[in-house]
This record gives sequence, structure tokens and C-alpha cells, in this order.
Amino acid sequence: MQIKKTGTFQSMRFKTWVYYVFFSVCILSLLLLIQVVLFEPVYKNSKMKEATNVVNQLAQHTDDDEYLQQTVINNDGCAVIVTSSKMRKGIDSLGVSCLIYHDGKVNSDYLNALKDSETGELSLMATVNDTTEMLIYGKKFTNEKGKSYYVLFNTPIQPAKSTVAMLRTELIYISGIVLLLSLFMSLYFSHRLSKPVIEMTHEARKLSTGNTDVQFKHGEFKEMNDLADTLNFASHELGQINELRKDLIANVSHDIKTPLTMITAYAEMIRDISGDNEKKRNEHLEVILQESEYLNRLVSDMRDLSILQSGQVQLYEENFDLGSVIREAAYKFKTITKSENINIELHVEPELVAYGDKFKILEVLYNFIGNAIKHYGDDRTIVVNAFRQPKGWIRVEVIDHGTGIPHEALNHIWERYYKTDKSYQRAHSGTGLGLAISKAILDAHHCEYGVDSVLQKGSTFYFLIAEAKLD
Repeated sequence: MQIKKTGTFQSMRFKTWVYYVFFSVCILSLLLLIQVVLFEPVYKNSKMKEATNVVNQLAQHTDDDEYLQQTVINNDGCAVIVTSSKMRKGIDSLGVSCLIYHDGKVNSDYLNALKDSETGELSLMATVNDTTEMLIYGKKFTNEKGKSYYVLFNTPIQPAKSTVAMLRTELIYISGIVLLLSLFMSLYFSHRLSKPVIEMTHEARKLSTGNTDVQFKHGEFKEMNDLADTLNFASHELGQINELRKDLIANVSHDIKTPLTMITAYAEMIRDISGDNEKKRNEHLEVILQESEYLNRLVSDMRDLSILQSGQVQLYEENFDLGSVIREAAYKFKTITKSENINIELHVEPELVAYGDKFKILEVLYNFIGNAIKHYGDDRTIVVNAFRQPKGWIRVEVIDHGTGIPHEALNHIWERYYKTDKSYQRAHSGTGLGLAISKAILDAHHCEYGVDSVLQKGSTFYFLIAEAKLD
């Protein structure tokens, strides 16, 4: 399969750069909107709140001349406090620009407008010399004796339009600088972000060609490191699978070639030598039959393993007497154990009723015991234990006292044709697929299983199966 390469404009680096630039433009546009469009109304609203606060303060301190003077000066304005029609106090820090108070007199127009107001408040804008915009705010108050008095405050509003123009000019320069910096910074960050992905892609292309000697390097991002670890694990597993595939082909070829060679050789011997000698002919025919039976078992085991590992196997689960199944599996080895003087000890608790596929579990026990017989120790004893465990499980153990299994091989013995010494020889009995088939059967039953082994002391193969289900 040819890997299609994407163009530059579709690359992660280019798109990341575009996203960064677009983000910068959006931020600058938002700043422009705030400074140019919203500045004036926000500024005027702020001045109005400020004038309202000043008037309320002045109304609370009408007898404190120093406080009144300082408050008006600090807020850059002029103010008058009027009782009835007479001015009570006037404070001016604006001079001729004050619209409500000049030369000791109150501007009657604004005072009358405040008195006539239904809300008791006056708020308006006025212009001085056609340049400076002024804010005038007044409010009606009532003293403790129930008499009314009025407070007027006048403060200039700085030329908002000139301020906006100045801000716009500054913002244009700032925007240019920020945009230029964002172009370079986004280019830098996009390169930093895309570099590990590009490197991983390069290694992945090598992996896609079958080269498993690749290394996905770590970077500065946790997610990239997790991805690198996953890909490194995958490449390692692919390498092992390739080795197993090669071993599988070699081993199957060997297993098939050997009996075929024997069959061919003995058939030729019958044809050329022993055809008229009944005794020798029968001996040669027996070898042919044995090798044919081995080929038949090999093909059958490979087919069963393929079905089991594909997940398409159908289990016929039921309650069954586990003790009788264990005894049946041990009995199948009666001929071998008798000829080789091997003792199989059974320690089975009474009335062990399990739930599962009886015949599949029988096959597992047959494979476990058969494997133990191949590795019996000096005592020539195989032990099979079966006993109840907490939480509704039954533990079954098959123990030999042979040479044991190296620690590094424990996780691989369930693989088809795996051998700890890596020098493949055809098994004297069986097809070499027993443990792989047992693993697939136990996986289908969702059983816990495993092996404990100590070198020169022996191995214990075990599995846990569910107790019988009550109706």
C-alpha cells in the first residue's frame, strides 16, 4: 500500500501557524473594537457615575467648607449648593469654563431645569467655545427639617474624539508590531509542535515497509511521549510477531515435511523391498499410519487453535463433575505412565461441580498433564490438585518436579511452537500446540490461569474455573 503524502497547505505545521496568526488577528481586532468603538460611550458613562458620586458627597457635607473645596478641586469641576432661590455655597476650579456658576452667580437656566425635573435629577451635556464638552449633573435633596436644597456639579469631558484618534494611531503601530511578532512566534511554535509528529511519521513510514528497527523519540509534550511509548511498544510487538511468523512457518514446514518424508520413504520401501514380505510390509505400513495420524492431529490442532483465537468458538457451558473430568484426563495417559513408570497423584476435593464447557476443560487438563509428563523429575511423579477457592472459584493445579522454566520465558510459553531453548525439534507426542490451545480455551471461559516455576524444582500450571451455577 502506497502512503499518500499531503501537501504543504495541509500539513500540521502550516495549519498551526495559520491558527496562531488568526488568533492574533482576532485579539487585535477585539482591541480595536474596544478602543475605538466602545471607548467614548464607556468613558462618558464613567464620568456620569463619577459626577453622581461627587454630588452625593457634597450633599452630605454642606457645612464643611474645606471638604467641599477639596472634593470639587480633586474632581476637576465647579459646584453650587442652593437653598430655595439663594445660593448657599459656590466652589469653582474651572474659572470661565464653569457653566453653572460665574462671578458669584448661579446660572438660573440649569437651576430652573433641575427644579422643574420630575425625577429630581438633571443630567445633560453642553459645549464651551465649540470645543470642550461639559457634563452638568444636579440633584434635589431634602434636609432634616423637610426643606429642599439643590446641588449642581459641572465637570469637563476630555475631547473623546481626539483621544480616540490618538488611540487609533497608537493601536495601528502596536498592531503592526504585534502582528509581525505573532508571525514569527507562531512559526516557531508550529515548528516545535510539528517536529515530533514529523519525526514519528518518518519512523512510521519505515515501520510500514516492514522495518521494525525503528525508535520513536520522546519530546517535550506528555501526549507525544505517550504516543511514542505506544508506537515503540507496537514496533517491538510487530518485531516479535515477525519472528514468531518466521518460526511458525519453519516449524510447521518441519512438522509437515518430516512425516511426509517418512511416508514417502516407507511407501517406496514397500514398493521396492517389502512388498512380498508380510511382516516387514506391516511394520512399514504401521509407520505410515502413525505419521499420517500425526499429520491429521497437527492439521486438526491448527484448525482448532485458529477457530479459538478468532473468537468464533461456541462453548457449550453447563454444570459438570470436575473430579470425574480430571480422572478421565489422567486415565488417557495410562499407557504412557505405565510404560515409563510415571505416577499421577490426584488430590481432588469431593463434590467439585464446575460450570463451563466440559469437553474443552477436558482438553485443557489433557494438555497440562501431557506437558507435565514431558518434564517429570527424578521422582517421576505428577500431582494434580483441585480445591475450592473463595468467591465461587475452583483452582486446578498440575505440578511436575522437572527442570522448570526460565523466568524470561514464562510469558511466552503460551505461544504456539514456543520453546525455551529456541532449538526446534518435533515433539515426541502431541503437536506443540497444546498450551496455545489451552490458553485460547481458558480465555474463552474468562478464567484466570498461569504458571509458577522454579528452575531445577519444577513447574505448576494452574487455572481457576467457576463453581456450578445454582438454578
